[in-house]
Amino acid sequence: MSKPDSLKAEIAFHEKMFFAALAVIVALVAWAVENHEAIGWWILATAAVGLFLFVGFGLWNYRQIRSLLEKLDDA
Repeated sequence: MSKPDSLKAEIAFHEKMFFAALAVIVALVAWAVENHEAIGWWILATAAVGLFLFVGFGLWNYRQIRSLLEKLDDA
C-alpha cells in the first residue's frame, strides 16, 4: 500500500472514531437529561466523567485527523 493510501485509510479510521465519540457524547447527555431525577448523584457523576473522557477522545481524534491531512498534503 502506498503512503498516501495508508494515510487515507488512517484518516478514515479516525473519522469513524470521532463520529463514534460524538454519538456517545450525545447519548450520554440525552440519557442524563431524561434520568437526572430518577438516579443517584454518583451515577450522574460517573456519566459526567464518561462525558469528559469521550470529549477528550473526540478532540484527540480530531487532532490526529488534522495532522494526517497535513502529512497527506506533504506526500
